[in-house]
Amino acid sequence: MLNKMRTKPRISVTVDSTTSACLLGTTSLIKDDVYDAAGKFLGEIDEIVLDVHTGCVRYAVLALGGYLGFGQKRFAVPWRALTPDADYRRCIVDVTLMQLMAVPVPQDDPWLQRTGPTWSNPRGTS
Repeated sequence: MLNKMRTKPRISVTVDSTTSACLLGTTSLIKDDVYDAAGKFLGEIDEIVLDVHTGCVRYAVLALGGYLGFGQKRFAVPWRALTPDADYRRCIVDVTLMQLMAVPVPQDDPWLQRTGPTWSNPRGTS
């Protein structure tokens, strides 16, 4: 089951020797594969949502299902439901937490769009 997982190690992982913290850049997680604990492929990370007041990651938007990008459904899953695996460029999701707490995210959700007039210029002025 796990033989389909990516095996290329990451280069963006750092360990802070003063706190034993393992730091991982958020952009390196985008498009990473998501698996359940049994090794079944579920989808990929589409977006990472930060709490701007605390600076903490709150949610990961997962693109699940579909075929070749068509028919995918997007769900915001609490970050605590995911365990990043930097060595294999993937995340393992706690399916129970995901089923209990995931929130559907529409494709046209303006808060999660990275480009466009709403994001780059909220008042619509130049």
